[in-house]
Amino acid sequence: MKESPFSSKVIKSSTTQENVLKLLVFLLEADRPVPMVSLQRLFGGGYETEQGKKRTIYRYLNIIEEKWNIELIRGDHYAIKKKAAFQATELNSVEAQALYISAGDIIDPDLRLMTQAKLLRMYQERRKKEDLIPKRTLELIEWCEKHINSAKVKPQVLIKNYSSINSGVIADRLVVPVAFNAENLELYCYDLEGGNVLKVFKLERMEGIEKLKEKAPKELKLDKLEIKRDPFGYLIEGKELLYVDLRMDLKAFVLFSLHFSKLVPKIEKIEGNDIDKPYRIELELLRVDPMAGWIIGLINHLDIVGSSDFKGKLHSYFENNVSSQLQSKLQS
Repeated sequence: MKESPFSSKVIKSSTTQENVLKLLVFLLEADRPVPMVSLQRLFGGGYETEQGKKRTIYRYLNIIEEKWNIELIRGDHYAIKKKAAFQATELNSVEAQALYISAGDIIDPDLRLMTQAKLLRMYQERRKKEDLIPKRTLELIEWCEKHINSAKVKPQVLIKNYSSINSGVIADRLVVPVAFNAENLELYCYDLEGGNVLKVFKLERMEGIEKLKEKAPKELKLDKLEIKRDPFGYLIEGKELLYVDLRMDLKAFVLFSLHFSKLVPKIEKIEGNDIDKPYRIELELLRVDPMAGWIIGLINHLDIVGSSDFKGKLHSYFENNVSSQLQSKLQS
């Protein structure tokens, strides 16, 4: 049966959009500008002539610039001009709401329903988080994502009226921030007034941040600094990691997906008919507390295989933070 011209057009249009999206992602992930010959080889189509492949790439680049308003570097090599704007970031409730409304235009009913369901969940989670986090802290999160995690050259900053939990002193702190942990709302900084030692600063204990004109001192050798963090964003810096091998049933898997959505790609499903906990994830963590409450609440729905050091730390966490508090609550 001959296909209608309309369906042919839709398929072709969909393919073009997919190819343009692949090209855009490739340019965003590329470490340096990419020569045209590489783009032709990767995205120019299988059987076209060299000139035809080049025309295809130019058409895709024009769509990126004209339809999506993304500025490109052109010439012998090609790149996205302002990559920082595309750094991974978490949607706020307003953005999630806007995308939810836009998703109503998706033609495929199943895809529309699935997409809107996910966006609705994002909206609810963000609203809940925004209601719990003070407006000042939300502003600091946005500032840190922009000026620290996306900054190529690290500046000196002044942390205003920081309250130290150890000394109880409230004072301004002159630091060079090297990373922001969005999961735990922490800044990892070199304390310029405390011997250039790498320290952790909590957003909740500061009144604000001021970016200074001075750059990070050269003696810090930040160009050679390799920042390694565990899956929850904690700075490793030579510390020993705790290995954990978790096996989950369906209920634990679903709740894991809701609580730790960024870690879902690390989960593998073990095939077999007699496996009651087929969802497996292996992690190396600096601390147990990001997962401790979740594990304790679902202890009958998961197994911790091996992982003796992790189990030991989890047991200590339970004794220090759960068991004693539970006894206190029951006795009061």
